[in-house]
Amino acid sequence: MRAGATSARPGWEVRDTLPERVAPTCLFDSEGWLGRWAATPIETFGTVEYVVERADGDAPRQALPLYTVKFSPFWQGYELQTEVAPLCPGPIVFAGSVYSMYTKRGHVPEALVAGAFQEGMSRIARQEASLLVVPNLTEEGVADWVRTAGEPTGRVLLDLTYHCYLAGDFEEYVRRLDTNVRRDVGRRLRRAAERGLRLRLLPPEEAEPLLDRALQLTVGTSDHHSWPALYDLPTLRLLLSVPGSVTAVAEVDGKILGVFFGFRHGDDEIVFLTGGVEYDSLSTYSTYVALMYRCIEWAHENGIRRIEWGRDNYRFKERHGLTAVELWGLVYGPPGDAGTGRKVAHMHDFLSDYMESSR
Repeated sequence: MRAGATSARPGWEVRDTLPERVAPTCLFDSEGWLGRWAATPIETFGTVEYVVERADGDAPRQALPLYTVKFSPFWQGYELQTEVAPLCPGPIVFAGSVYSMYTKRGHVPEALVAGAFQEGMSRIARQEASLLVVPNLTEEGVADWVRTAGEPTGRVLLDLTYHCYLAGDFEEYVRRLDTNVRRDVGRRLRRAAERGLRLRLLPPEEAEPLLDRALQLTVGTSDHHSWPALYDLPTLRLLLSVPGSVTAVAEVDGKILGVFFGFRHGDDEIVFLTGGVEYDSLSTYSTYVALMYRCIEWAHENGIRRIEWGRDNYRFKERHGLTAVELWGLVYGPPGDAGTGRKVAHMHDFLSDYMESSR
């Protein structure tokens, strides 16, 4: 049974391998992403399994990963930022990786919620984990979970993620910006070009030789925000193997000043997962702005109609016309776990105040 369904209930089953055909709702539950992420060295996993919708025949099925995580730098970043580290003494079961922060999980089928909740709480009962955490849910996803699994021990507003829709061409997109923003972007792009900034979007085979420098920039971004390093070289190399991988690079005279890692998903969406810039280059080359708008231009040229831009940089992203969506985390613990509830409430208050002051 371990090679297929490890347990089954009406409507769902738990497997330690993915089904042959996955019906993804976003990049982070696509077969390509799930198949790679289980091998990442940046998070330390115990058990990795998948709650899968039961279906007749070979129809594509939605799959929700269940990771028993012994260590995640991303989750540790939240714990350190909110001064609750550690939230609990043992491993945490995550229903979906916390790294899916760069997009969101909306509607979750009842069967997947039921399966993930039952299996997660079973791991807690067997003392294989301390908590079940469901990250990066929209309000719709929260409602689905609460309706099926009941009220959690605590809720925390983890972050905001941003997106934009594209229509027409790049010039039309820029014309829709606020007048002052449009003029500022035009000036910055002209100045960057005059000073020799070159912008390219690269396929995986051309991006791979640049990974050492790219890692320096991504780690520098984490350091700038006082977080642990969220990526390492093996993980960046793994990301290049995800189907649809594309890497945006900003360079001057052969020196890389900025990089964004993106992933095409479906026919008309791209998700930008991570990246970094050399902060000393921002005033001279407007590196972040130049990368962002070259990616928007490239998206128009390649039939993209939606861009997921991810978390943080709230004020900048809203000034540039991007749309915010709240990302909630639900924390389920054993009965009577009042201590965790207080810590999660503190996390929520701390992060909510941070986001409000940063917008």
